[in-house]
Amino acid sequence: MKKKIIVLLLAGLFLLSCQDSSVEPENQFVQIFFKYGIKNELNTFENTYQKDLFLDGVIKIKFWLTADEQNKILEKAYSVNYFSMPDTFKVSPWDSIYIYTSPDSSEQILRIKYQDKEKTTIWTYPLVENMSQFKDLLELQQFIISIIESKPEYKKLPDHRGGYM
Repeated sequence: MKKKIIVLLLAGLFLLSCQDSSVEPENQFVQIFFKYGIKNELNTFENTYQKDLFLDGVIKIKFWLTADEQNKILEKAYSVNYFSMPDTFKVSPWDSIYIYTSPDSSEQILRIKYQDKEKTTIWTYPLVENMSQFKDLLELQQFIISIIESKPEYKKLPDHRGGYM
């Protein structure tokens, strides 16, 4: 009797260990395309994340946000009035100093689509017009980045090597 129980337990453990342990992507009801830094890119339209490794190129992985993360991003977008922001934030005409990097890192893009609302905002560095709204946009940007970087999928990615000049 004990042998049968042990055999059944071992068989059950074996079957459990053979199951696919990957988590299926959740419905991306808040779709986001977010290009930031130089080549970092979150794209929940295609369920991918691309990390810039600098000297080692880029790495692209399957990536999605949980329903809770999507709701938090949506709440933050509404709290900073993202859907009412200008489509473009430009370098201030009064700014005579421009820092050039290669590749050019100045253009950042955030596109959020939720139900019948869709908004794309493009901005550049270092200084912009509409500074109060731009600060709100940067707050949303940092919020999204903090969610990305807190995920285990991101933490498993290799560190970047080197940098741009």
